[in-house]
Amino acid sequence: MSASKLSNLLAPGRIRLELKARKKEEALAELLDLLESEGKIQNRQDVLEALLERERLAPTGIGSGVAIPHVFVEGLSETLVALGMKRRGIGFNSIDRKPARLIFLILGPENQAVGHLQLLSRMARHLRDQEFRNALLSAKDAQEVLGVIKGVEKEDL
Repeated sequence: MSASKLSNLLAPGRIRLELKARKKEEALAELLDLLESEGKIQNRQDVLEALLERERLAPTGIGSGVAIPHVFVEGLSETLVALGMKRRGIGFNSIDRKPARLIFLILGPENQAVGHLQLLSRMARHLRDQEFRNALLSAKDAQEVLGVIKGVEKEDL
């Protein structure tokens, strides 16, 4: 199902090659700003609070320099994804205690839990590959990031 492909959910304007943020809260806010600037979220502060609460309950740092903060958002009609990179990393209470260098923010509609879980699963599988992570981090622009993602998604066919 193409709707759950990461490359279909990301756009150049939703990718920040180097976050200004130094802390998790700032990174989440910066990624939300990308989505809000597109008019995709109306209740930014509520979403930020839900993300922070989710992080308090179960941190989303999956290790290997990756974090995938995600929440369901009431009233959202489509899955939204933003990607931020921080070469020095940001603490996300990752299971391996390493800072997150790739931060994928996912906001999902409440009624699409299955698709949300499928997307998370597929992303986690690809993000275990060090070559893929390195290719994302070395991308020169958002278009190159999308090209790297489309390249690994071809393997899903």
